[in-house]
Amino acid sequence: MSQSTLSLPGGAKYEKNSQFAEATSLYPDRKVRFVMRLFSKGAREYDFLLRILSLGRDRFWRESVVKESGMRSKRGARILDIACGTGLLSFEFARKGALVVGVDVTREMLDRAKELDLTRRVEFVQARAETLPFRNDAFDAATISLATRNLSSVEKSFAEMYRCTKRNGSVISMDFARPIERTFSAFYLFYIFRILPAFGLLVSRHWNGIFVYLANSIARSKSPEQLASILSKVGAQSTKVTRMTHGVTAIVSGQKI
Repeated sequence: MSQSTLSLPGGAKYEKNSQFAEATSLYPDRKVRFVMRLFSKGAREYDFLLRILSLGRDRFWRESVVKESGMRSKRGARILDIACGTGLLSFEFARKGALVVGVDVTREMLDRAKELDLTRRVEFVQARAETLPFRNDAFDAATISLATRNLSSVEKSFAEMYRCTKRNGSVISMDFARPIERTFSAFYLFYIFRILPAFGLLVSRHWNGIFVYLANSIARSKSPEQLASILSKVGAQSTKVTRMTHGVTAIVSGQKI
């Protein structure tokens, strides 16, 4: 496959396999095809429904990821944002002065992100987290938010994020989790399994399906501690778990030493 370079605002360049990054026919994995179909029709409503889903906490979660990366005061930092969706976390980094590459498998999500990008500091690329088309040690931090449940292989994805991160850089995952406290957990499960799908149905049958998938994927998801173990397995050091919002979400992070 032919190689090209990906130019970012500010002149930074990264190697990109353009044939792979642009061609959805090169995604043979069943899970990938399912995720692409699921989110291809919901790009315009995504940001609003995320705010409903999170009860308005999603901005705080993203700010927490930026803080964990240590990039808030480092203008010109190079950030790799995996499963960027409509670009919400990418834009959060960009507003702090970072140069960002946002990666997602769903073209419709990326198209929506490009429409919403007022920073002009983000480059969007269609690619899989398991086989990233970037050179080694290219980014100061690599992140993935609210999407480890959508990956075909968490270990391969974390390994790729680690590979693309510079030494002394951070690899960070933020995703939904199952609350530990029993009473709150019971309310939370009722909320995601009953209330959210009903609300989604008011928007469309498609969003009802998305919320049903979301609830089931959270119930089956790996715990933050399991994700931290996988991150350590691929080479990250000083891994840690930070739970947020009564354990509804958790940040898992590690360093490349």
